[in-house]
Amino acid sequence: MKFSEVHGLADIKKKLLQNFRLNRLAHAQLFLGPEGSGNLAMALALTQLIYCQDPTEDDSCGVCSSCQKIGKFMHPDVHFSFPSISTSSSKPSISDDFIKQWRELLTETPYFNENDWVQKISDNENKQLNITAKETLEIVKKLSLKAYEGKAKTLIIWLPEHLRNESNKLLKIIEEPPQKTYFILVASNYDSLLPTITSRTQLVKIPAYNEEEVADFLGKKYHLDHKKAESLAFLAEGNLNSATKLVESVEDNYAQLFREWMLACYGNKIKDVGRITDDIAKLGRTQIQLFLKNGLKILRESLLYKTIDDYEIKFEGEYKDFIRKFSNTINAQLVEKSYEQINETIYHVQRNANAKISLFNLSLGLRQNFIRKK
Repeated sequence: MKFSEVHGLADIKKKLLQNFRLNRLAHAQLFLGPEGSGNLAMALALTQLIYCQDPTEDDSCGVCSSCQKIGKFMHPDVHFSFPSISTSSSKPSISDDFIKQWRELLTETPYFNENDWVQKISDNENKQLNITAKETLEIVKKLSLKAYEGKAKTLIIWLPEHLRNESNKLLKIIEEPPQKTYFILVASNYDSLLPTITSRTQLVKIPAYNEEEVADFLGKKYHLDHKKAESLAFLAEGNLNSATKLVESVEDNYAQLFREWMLACYGNKIKDVGRITDDIAKLGRTQIQLFLKNGLKILRESLLYKTIDDYEIKFEGEYKDFIRKFSNTINAQLVEKSYEQINETIYHVQRNANAKISLFNLSLGLRQNFIRKK
């Protein structure tokens, strides 16, 4: 991946390019950015620049043999480490066991998240990811060997938040690496990282994209008209992964499904609530979170439309029509309580709670909010 293929982030690209040209790249860097940011994409672009045989003034060439190999994630001196699932209790897994799936997902998009990865390597969304002690030993072994093509060795660790005490085996090699060895850690949650890791890496903060940048990304990738791209960017909240899913998945059905759900809760139709929550649960963990986050946006827009004269709703189509009508059934107290309940459900779904039970309990809470409002 070239820098030009990483969306936006011009200032960060400029800084990394400057460090590269001046031979000041830190041997261990932490690319920290929220989910759906360009942290992994930027790590791949920097790695390609390091190995490029004919770099331009501001990018890798993209055509030399090294760029071609890195573009296919198959360069012999570029290693990947990432959390995985164990196939059996007696055989801890390592990244190499899933390298085929890793390359496939990277080829699709560098903006994927942890849930996407679990779905790629397991039929069970509730499987827990881990970076095993065996994996850290494998890393040390790989980096102890000489570079195959002579230039450098690089290790990209995706989601080092999953490193626990096993990381002690890595500390010495990160602190005192073999000559011409680079470490690029790609993380989303700084608080989940071990201090022994953060203290040994140079922090590079990758910000979330703003709505304009997301809209521009969607317009270019999917050839959407500006109004549609803006509407989806508003829903995506700076997350290119979410934005992509909204275009490629069931986004067009969210408005109708949310409308039916709210009508069932408002009308105290428990049987309908059960049927609808079953349908929502079938979307899968990632889509459930998107659906509920969209619901939060609808609640917010409905309240703003109700309280601000001539407010321009930041949705279009079915969403806009529903928000106009839905605003008549809510007040500030209902929205505040519903916000709290929906966010709590998102939290539980992220942590593998039973989706059907969580959604049905949420529905009962929303129903009670409507009863109090009446």
